[in-house]
Amino acid sequence: MRLQFTSLQDFFAMGGYAGFVFGAWGLSALVIACLIARAIIQGKRNKARLADLRKAAPHSKASDA
Repeated sequence: MRLQFTSLQDFFAMGGYAGFVFGAWGLSALVIACLIARAIIQGKRNKARLADLRKAAPHSKASDA
């Protein structure tokens, strides 16, 4: 197997494209982290809203649906 880069410094330089490569990876990781955080926050809000709706609604039997 032949390595593309002769040193770690060459790897991090990426032939002059390091800014694009690592920038793209960083931006992708940031977007994924934001989506995960948003899903967790929205899930907590939905659970709280559902609990409030269940408290406010009159009790009904499951067969009424």
